[in-house]
Amino acid sequence: MQSPQGSDGRRISRITMADIAAAADADVSTVSRTLSRERDSIRTKKGKRIWEIADELGYSPNLTASSLRTNTTKLIAVFVPRLRDEVLALMYEGIEEELQKHGYQCMVLSTGDDPDVQLAKLDVAIQRGVDGILFGDAMVGSKVLPKVKKAGIPYLLFNRPLEGHRSVTCDDFGGGVLAAKHLMELTDGPLVVYKAMDYAMNLVHRSAGFLQTVREHGRIAVDGFHLNGGIYAEDGMRAAREMVAESRAPFGAFVVNDTAGIGALGEFTRSGLKPGDDVYVVGFNDISLAKATPIALTTIVSPTRELGHLAASSLLTIIGGGDPESVQLPVELVVRESSTPLAKQS
Repeated sequence: MQSPQGSDGRRISRITMADIAAAADADVSTVSRTLSRERDSIRTKKGKRIWEIADELGYSPNLTASSLRTNTTKLIAVFVPRLRDEVLALMYEGIEEELQKHGYQCMVLSTGDDPDVQLAKLDVAIQRGVDGILFGDAMVGSKVLPKVKKAGIPYLLFNRPLEGHRSVTCDDFGGGVLAAKHLMELTDGPLVVYKAMDYAMNLVHRSAGFLQTVREHGRIAVDGFHLNGGIYAEDGMRAAREMVAESRAPFGAFVVNDTAGIGALGEFTRSGLKPGDDVYVVGFNDISLAKATPIALTTIVSPTRELGHLAASSLLTIIGGGDPESVQLPVELVVRESSTPLAKQS
């Protein structure tokens, strides 16, 4: 392998641990042990000096050589359905922050909820020799998880749970229960839910919690609007048009994702319905736009960044030989204008 070249065309030699050892008057083995530890954990004067010299010389570790020695790459693959989702972006920030604290790096693989793409990108992750995989795009019936299990790669699900696989998620079912109880207090009319995709179990659990609670109280529950339509604003708009056509106002609407909820809220107002009078709307997740729209969206708050941190930490425990349990983080309801009676708003 050739050395990199400088601006004058001459080759620049890679700074090695031997160079640092010579400058620090230390053994190469001491330098190796020092640089393999987190910098903040170094307490000795000699160790701190080694790190200072490494910075001064512009040392960067040879990751390929390191992975050959240790049979690890310090690389984690993170599978997500799409990159446009703010919720997953916040989860990923938590994942990256936690992994970096432990010397790991991430590679993000976007699959578009396409089973064939999932399998193809799993092959990429395996070829890269990742130490573990975090799946944020688990789908009912997917062939990816059996394959990664067979390959013996440590993995964990986040965002979307699946029975039989360890996961870190929020209490999706409980969030649906909260939405139902809130809307039942506001209107005697029908209570409808936009379920979105039936292959994503987090969304299935949200709608299930809602529908079960409504029916247990002897209320009319309407489901299935625009099933498998997606979780974005345009999907919420289409679902809202169906709700308006089939439900007599006033009614309560639970949309299992905030982005779709904001789209639905806009469509309700364009159709002439008044939120807080003709329709009461609840979303899920509390994305940044939920409180910034002209009519702020009532929603179920989920701890996205915290969830990412915990998912990464749990995966590292598995990589280290541990056996963490699945976790559901608590959620809470935050009430805003979309479900506040107009009389109270004024």
